[in-house]
Amino acid sequence: MKKIEAVIRKERFEEVDAALKANGVGGLTVEEVRGRGRTRIVTKVYSRGVFTKEEEYIRHLKLEIIVKDEDAAKVVDAIMKSASTGGAGDGKIFVIPIEEIIDIGSRETGKVAVDIENSPPVTVHNSMPNKN
Repeated sequence: MKKIEAVIRKERFEEVDAALKANGVGGLTVEEVRGRGRTRIVTKVYSRGVFTKEEEYIRHLKLEIIVKDEDAAKVVDAIMKSASTGGAGDGKIFVIPIEEIIDIGSRETGKVAVDIENSPPVTVHNSMPNKN
């Protein structure tokens, strides 16, 4: 199993999400992050004149996806094609080997713990007391 972490531009998320779904990716974690890379982004601000501002930390989305070893290359390719604008700041992809996976609720381990195709329907439990 592999964990794919992709840091992408926020405005490219819809395209990336569609590409992942088209490649059979069911589970996905999305998080808003800020960071900096090699390139600095310069923004022109128009307010009582024109001045430039160099932003140190850029807002991106970080996607975390767990896939079978044999699916990792096609998922990485789908992210690269759908996230790329051809410019600086498009993001990065990290592929990390997974040593073990444990589903907290079912206590299943390994590939079964993330098997979307054979998983039962999700029941949402309300942890807040009812105020009737």
